[in-house]
Amino acid sequence: MNIHISLTARDIREDELRGRIAVVIDVLRATSVMITAISNGARWVRAVASVEEALALQSGEVLLGGERHALRIEGFDLTNSPLEYTTEKVAGKGIVLSTTNGTLALSKCGLAEEVLVGAFLNQNALTDYLAARNLPVELICAGTNGEFSLDDFLCAGLICSTLRSAGPAESGDLGRLAIQTWEAAKADIHTALSSATHYNVLRNKGFLADLDYCLTRDSHPVIVRKNRESGAFETI
Repeated sequence: MNIHISLTARDIREDELRGRIAVVIDVLRATSVMITAISNGARWVRAVASVEEALALQSGEVLLGGERHALRIEGFDLTNSPLEYTTEKVAGKGIVLSTTNGTLALSKCGLAEEVLVGAFLNQNALTDYLAARNLPVELICAGTNGEFSLDDFLCAGLICSTLRSAGPAESGDLGRLAIQTWEAAKADIHTALSSATHYNVLRNKGFLADLDYCLTRDSHPVIVRKNRESGAFETI
């Protein structure tokens, strides 16, 4: 298996995604939200880049979620906190999600063989699926406002490490660096991220419970994949 890492949404090489499984990682918080919503009974999640596109899709059976600058968007039903996406709120609903980083990355993966959603929450189920598919993998770190984000890179390192343990996998120098970074951080992820930019943005805004939740490993054993026909993300 060949594994390549894109460090931010800006680094996505769209033409080179053909024949590869794209895994978008936005640990804090878009992909964690998507995994949570699907796990709690949402029928689907559609990722859109703009607020205007999201508002045009709002209806009684569709909830709008997301953020700009980590805060609620005016007119939206939900923020980008995964803790809001409870079974009581989302079961049986469609979710339209628009965020600063994660949904932008997802919007650039249209040429991939498959598009999956990754986070600490589902990494074990995700890596089992990737190992079984045995196709080239593109791990896409969403980043923060176009810049490198350590939380996404740590998750990419965990995924690389797990895939290499499962069988032959080539991840190049960047993959090896991601694995080394993960191995150094895994004993205490909060401490490892204590000086990271996006982690501190959320901490300073009071989202401590979100940080604890999003950095929990393997609490949601689901695969969330883009449906080619509808364009929405669903469980498989």
